[in-house]
Amino acid sequence: FYSQFTLNPKGKYQISVCLGTACYVKGSGDIYNALMEKLGIVGGECTPDGKFSLDACRCVGACGLAPVLMVNDEVYGRLTVDDIDDILAKYE
Repeated sequence: FYSQFTLNPKGKYQISVCLGTACYVKGSGDIYNALMEKLGIVGGECTPDGKFSLDACRCVGACGLAPVLMVNDEVYGRLTVDDIDDILAKYE
């Protein structure tokens, strides 16, 4: 349970990008990098307005939908880098 502790605040919308094997092979690393660029933060950080935080995770159990990211409890699968703007717009 120690992995649940953090010294950094979490955003209202917590984005977790799966970097497990199936997701990574299908491009989740590129999605993670694009999110860091668009949000202006690195993994483990929160945007200055407190809206988004970004983390990497190892598996969300949706390998058939790879690559996958989660925003709070909402799962988004079969993603490309081009899908990021539409996903973020839902939470603006």
